[in-house]
Amino acid sequence: MLQKHAAVALTLAAMLCMAGTASAASRPAVMASPSPSAAMVIGMPGMVNGVKLKTISGVVKTQWDGVVLRKTRVTSKGVVIPPSGAYITIRSGNWKPFDNEPITLGGKPFYYINQRSVRDVLHDVTFTPGETKAMNHKSRGWQLTQVEKDPFFMEGGYVATFKLVKATGNYYGEAFPVMAGPRVNNDGSNGVAAAKNYEEAGVSERKGRLDDFIMGKNVSADGRTYVVVDSVTPDEVKVREMGTDSITDAWISASAPMMTSCRAGDKFVVGDAEVQVTMISNDAATILISEGGKTVEKTFGPWNADTRSKLFLSETVRDSFWTLSPSGKQIVHLNVNGKESPLGNGKVSLVAYKDVIDIQDGSLWPYDPRFIARPET
Repeated sequence: MLQKHAAVALTLAAMLCMAGTASAASRPAVMASPSPSAAMVIGMPGMVNGVKLKTISGVVKTQWDGVVLRKTRVTSKGVVIPPSGAYITIRSGNWKPFDNEPITLGGKPFYYINQRSVRDVLHDVTFTPGETKAMNHKSRGWQLTQVEKDPFFMEGGYVATFKLVKATGNYYGEAFPVMAGPRVNNDGSNGVAAAKNYEEAGVSERKGRLDDFIMGKNVSADGRTYVVVDSVTPDEVKVREMGTDSITDAWISASAPMMTSCRAGDKFVVGDAEVQVTMISNDAATILISEGGKTVEKTFGPWNADTRSKLFLSETVRDSFWTLSPSGKQIVHLNVNGKESPLGNGKVSLVAYKDVIDIQDGSLWPYDPRFIARPET
């Protein structure tokens, strides 16, 4: 029996994956971590192996294509793959918005253009050691991987370590350790250590905090991900809040982009849409996209030091520099990663893609509906 639409993971940023058709099995492989003794085959024939491709800004990315079989076993009747246990995968490294990021999936090349995210937060949850809890978005979860019951040879201080788990079962790179207990002060999180010098300079003998048990922190954070705990014991960890960002949409295209420099009044065609530049100033440009009797007007800007500093972290700022055509099948954006400024000398530098796919969380993969896509960071 084939398990169609088995649980998915389409990881776009560090890795791109999809879960596909799998033989029936009792337990799905969603968020099931790989075995330490899992077999690995390097350089699989027919896949992309070590191909180097360059982005608009000149960054060289190395592509490795592959197939992952998770929680799979061999029986007398054949190979049994659990639901969501089969993935096609590519690792592409950290990506930069609007940089024509090359990715390859199942041997087919694509270009990663842009994404949209949400902040996913859990409040007041309790973990037992080894337990995994899915986030609201379901594309990832949190696992309490370890509780150190006596890390400092003294009762009353405990360290809990959390990790983010992808739907594929792989961990994200960073671990999130937190400390709590009656013998642990919280100066590492409550601002005391960060407000000014924590100790006097020099050698301390029985002065300051030398006889304190340990400086701890009940907050662990990295980038856009964080954990805040209220208590840690050997048997359970009470989490006040934990959050991370999850991608809801990822726009990609199998077609190479059109890169053009235009003056006010110039027109060009991308896919089924006509693009006209109607206005150019020192820090902005307005375009009009006509398609199927409908139009979209968008002003890209202002292009200045403030927006440039926030562009690659803030989706709100990034929204000022790109737009979809009326059908959603074409994208036009300001060429923010070119060697020269995208605005100057009465011209605007634009990048346009046709045949754009909006990979939405839980959507079917358009090239093979047996696969379900779930974007992740």
